[in-house]
Amino acid sequence: MIYLVDDDEIQNLINTRVVGLVSQSVAVRTFSGGEAALKALDTETSFPQLIFLDINMPKMNGWGFLDEFTKRDYPISIYMLSSSINSKDIEKSQTYKAVNGFISKPLVAEKLAEILKQEKII
Repeated sequence: MIYLVDDDEIQNLINTRVVGLVSQSVAVRTFSGGEAALKALDTETSFPQLIFLDINMPKMNGWGFLDEFTKRDYPISIYMLSSSINSKDIEKSQTYKAVNGFISKPLVAEKLAEILKQEKII
């Protein structure tokens, strides 16, 4: 399972379709904010294999999510998926142990397939 955490519902819809193009066997859950995704992680009995996380979201942004996520030490890989091209955002993402990469939007099938293979999901 993959979690898509982005306040832009259209991005979540597009990214869900991209996942379906790459692998129909991978389930997707979407969240419009970090708080909802953390609540799901705290209450679900099984974890996603991968999280794609946006940076700029209201209430709890991607950095706030990562700070809380780090406290919990879940065994899940995270990829930042952002429209930001700021090198400081990329550098900051590399300070988090759980973050395995930084991808500029849009998520494309070729890059997703590469990540899913690297993470041994497909």
